[in-house]
Amino acid sequence: MANALTATTATPSEEWLAFWEKRPLPVLQSTKAALAQYIGRAETARTDEIAAVILRDPLLTANALRHVNQRPRTGLISDVVAVENVVLLMGIDPLLAQFGKLPTVESLLLPKLPAAYVALLREVTVARLAARLAKEFANLRYDARLDEIFTTALLANLPRMMRTMEQGLPPPVPKVDLGTVALPLFSRWRLPEVFATLLDDGGNSTQRSFLQQAVLRLAERLQLGWWQNGVADDVHIIAQVVGINDGDCWALVCKALLHFARKDWPYAQIFPPARWLPMLPGEWPRPQPKTAPVPAKPTLNVIMREIQQAGRSGASFNQIMSLSIRAMADGIGLQRIVFGLLLAGQNALKTRYVVGVDGDDPLRGFHVDLTAPHLITKLMLKQQSVWLNQGNRAQFEALLPKSLRQSVGEGEFFAMSLFVEDKPVGLFYADNRGGPGLSEGQYAAFKQVCMLAGQSLSRQARRLDLGGPAR
Repeated sequence: MANALTATTATPSEEWLAFWEKRPLPVLQSTKAALAQYIGRAETARTDEIAAVILRDPLLTANALRHVNQRPRTGLISDVVAVENVVLLMGIDPLLAQFGKLPTVESLLLPKLPAAYVALLREVTVARLAARLAKEFANLRYDARLDEIFTTALLANLPRMMRTMEQGLPPPVPKVDLGTVALPLFSRWRLPEVFATLLDDGGNSTQRSFLQQAVLRLAERLQLGWWQNGVADDVHIIAQVVGINDGDCWALVCKALLHFARKDWPYAQIFPPARWLPMLPGEWPRPQPKTAPVPAKPTLNVIMREIQQAGRSGASFNQIMSLSIRAMADGIGLQRIVFGLLLAGQNALKTRYVVGVDGDDPLRGFHVDLTAPHLITKLMLKQQSVWLNQGNRAQFEALLPKSLRQSVGEGEFFAMSLFVEDKPVGLFYADNRGGPGLSEGQYAAFKQVCMLAGQSLSRQARRLDLGGPAR
């Protein structure tokens, strides 16, 4: 590709190339605004963030590569393809100063040419979709130079964008056949030679360029619907090159279109190509109704820290007991929990808190007389616990009070007395009636919660006795 033509009379192509050779390209206002946010923040800004902003705008991408590749060449200097390298070579502050002065597309086309502006945005979105698809499929081929693939696809229809912008320029603007000027334009601007290699559809095409051109055609055709002539052929070509079947290839295309429409389509005035997908033959899955996320249950350690904090902050008896029961239910996974409060005047335990017990279950009316000797009476002599299970049932079952034996039946349970300072307050009872069997880990955690409840209540009692914060 020569940099100049030797004919004595300039051709339309030559006039158009000369017109744009030194003229900067306007950029999108959204891009200019995004870059302006980094002014004065060069020390904290990341080069990949700046590069990502540039790569969303094909016009600014072309300006950046065109600028950095104009530097004098030596045998040690190669083409700069990656926009992140442009940022590194220029530096963030000089880059912002250089490209922050560029005119915007909006100032060129609005408000007089709204149709041309929408047409330009459509070209930009097609270019971005093509770049995404090209990178997706090149990655399946384990292409080592994805920057080349992405950027070439992003700039492939640049002459069409320029033709649209020309409507806002003062005449005369040379007319030209756009199909003939892309490669000469890239040569004039000294853009990387790999762009020409990937876009040249001549006889020297490689699998890499063959795939690139198929993706570019596909991105263009999908704007008018999946049923357009050539879409199935392009999908087949892409599938063969990357080594997958046509169905898997089409699934990847659909996934990219949907992601692009949902998360990466900034222009409400332009329909994304995914709008045609519901018209595909066959069953189309109905969107599921959105449901509020179920909050995760707090862990045992979290609730136990809350119990400790409640004791330190002077929480009430009811607050500490509520947290203790929540620790047993949500943190340990026990299904039925009862706390029997000691009625000193009656020398008996009577239900104060009940969780997970049916309304007609005898356990709901938990009442244990402590005047007669039995297992619960012994538990109330000091803070201690018992796990009644199949291994010790023969030893302990006869020692259970009749009322509790009728409530428990053949099941197993945990029980532990609760003391504040050295005084008995009540008894925790817990089981998994109808659920999984109790475990050693649950028993250890149950005892730990009961002990912590007693400690927190003791701290609260000391606070009340001293008339101030517990030490």
